[in-house]
Amino acid sequence: MDPVKIPDQGFRVNCSGCGAKITVFLPEGWRDFDKQDLSSGLDGIVKSPGKDKYILIADDTDFFRTMMSDLLISKGYNVKVAADGVDTIEMIMAAPGAFQLILLDLQMPRMSGFEVLENMRDLEGDIPPVLVMTGVHDSHEDLKLVRKMGAAGYLDKSLDPSVLLERMEMVLNAHGGGDKE
Repeated sequence: MDPVKIPDQGFRVNCSGCGAKITVFLPEGWRDFDKQDLSSGLDGIVKSPGKDKYILIADDTDFFRTMMSDLLISKGYNVKVAADGVDTIEMIMAAPGAFQLILLDLQMPRMSGFEVLENMRDLEGDIPPVLVMTGVHDSHEDLKLVRKMGAAGYLDKSLDPSVLLERMEMVLNAHGGGDKE
């Protein structure tokens, strides 16, 4: 990966081998952020004050998982991460009904996001909505396919974080897990 600093905004990371493009916009004062606030957790779930929503981030890119976790925790979400599709299915099965939303990458090792969606069809119980996030698959055909497979939405990883958060809340509200304030 080749990170490129964007003055006063953040970084753009291109992964030439995987085709992913990720732009990270950092909030004002990011250099003063106290990482110790993120150290508390229970069973691998990092707890944040405020929202009582648990989000599972499934992505094979460590940088993206960390960036998304930090963003969501800073907005009050509780986060758990999976590095591949097999871990994603195992986490969903181990804690039925625990997650209100899954952010799912399509291109992962051991089991792709497409395969995760397929396997989720066979799971019983309260299955959370899935927002597919990818930097590689962006065709109209992919969008139709993931919708047909049950995804609640499809987002490009290069989206501005405020747009991502807005769409997450829309999906959470549509599935009964959003803020009603």
